[in-house]
Amino acid sequence: MARPETDRIPASDAFFLHVETPEAPQHVGGLIMLDTSRAGALPTHEMARAAIEAANPPEFFKRLAPTTRWRRWRWIEQREIDWDWHVPVFDLSRDGRPGGMSALHRLVADLAGQQLPRDRPLWRFCVVTGVEENVAALVSQVHHSVADGIGTINLMLQIFRSPDMSAAIGEVKQPSRLQRLAGGVAGIAQLATDSRPQARLAVSNSAAREYGTLKLDLEWMRDLARRRGVRVTDLLLSGSAAAFRRLAKGPLPRKLLVSVPLLAAEPRAGMAGNVTAAVMVEVPLGEMAEADRLAAVARASTRLRTGTRAIASRFVQHSVANLMPPWFHSWFARTVYGGRIFNGTVSNMPGASWQTYFSDDYPLSTAYPIIPIAPGTPFVVGVLGWYGSFSMSVATDPAFVDDAEAFLKEFRKVLDELGDV
Repeated sequence: MARPETDRIPASDAFFLHVETPEAPQHVGGLIMLDTSRAGALPTHEMARAAIEAANPPEFFKRLAPTTRWRRWRWIEQREIDWDWHVPVFDLSRDGRPGGMSALHRLVADLAGQQLPRDRPLWRFCVVTGVEENVAALVSQVHHSVADGIGTINLMLQIFRSPDMSAAIGEVKQPSRLQRLAGGVAGIAQLATDSRPQARLAVSNSAAREYGTLKLDLEWMRDLARRRGVRVTDLLLSGSAAAFRRLAKGPLPRKLLVSVPLLAAEPRAGMAGNVTAAVMVEVPLGEMAEADRLAAVARASTRLRTGTRAIASRFVQHSVANLMPPWFHSWFARTVYGGRIFNGTVSNMPGASWQTYFSDDYPLSTAYPIIPIAPGTPFVVGVLGWYGSFSMSVATDPAFVDDAEAFLKEFRKVLDELGDV
């Protein structure tokens, strides 16, 4: 019998298979909010399945091939899909009443804390009804080894029969070979001398987490950033630090070391796989005026725009790691990722700037990111700039912050304080 075709998984993708633990599942996704007012019916399992089959994303029809200590991870085709498992339906209503956003957040937190089984294709696409009047939701989950945040957005846009993210991202200007070499050398030196966390933050020995969302006007955020002479990402970092300072349990260091993902390579066809790299930014946590905290963050975040650290990180993660035997790559990945290296993750990604529909009749009101918590860290904050909205989510380990909604309220308070220019 002929052996099935297999595709070797690049080291930058296999990285997330190596670092995943039961307490820190590594899948990314989105909480997609649907307006059901004009459809006259709720979205169904059949609609979702039909949309996926029509889009036919190849990433959804592959599973992991068996591996060994010496054999690298590979994909193997699997066309037979357990559609009931991959496309479940959740009804949040109780006694005929909608469950509300709190119930939806609890569901997302529960799903985010469950590992995707490795004997199936590594994705789920959940249909959620009974949220609020005229509101339903989709919860997409794709393992980080399949796609990063940008890739996951693009997979969803394929399912929605929408243009991909090329327009939102724009042309990715690639450095020349000489620039990559010079930047890589400088970046590796910078990575080697970068700070390490001043202290580990409180984490529980479980996959329990809190999840919450906040939707703000994107132009309002951009205007606030302009008035303050900073970038929107600076507001996100500074506001998050302030909110954590007000609510976090246990002693806190003077500074948080935050991992900020950046686009670091030309997106692949379909934008599957991982084309981002992480750059570390120190964010002050001490007692100070929020305007002073923001100014300090703006100074610290200039490293996000030099490019050298991202080039070096991408070179190590993709080129160097591809030369490592699997057992060594596994050790390397666990050594350079997680709570010993940074305190948490803050991500600001572009999303669709145009109206998008599911199954023609359901406009997407917005989409919130679902980003995995890195092993040994207690938080991840993410934003999608989606069709005029600054769509923000937070996931926290309850040992660190046990109320995601309270965190988002404090974040909004900080923005209001900064708005009093």
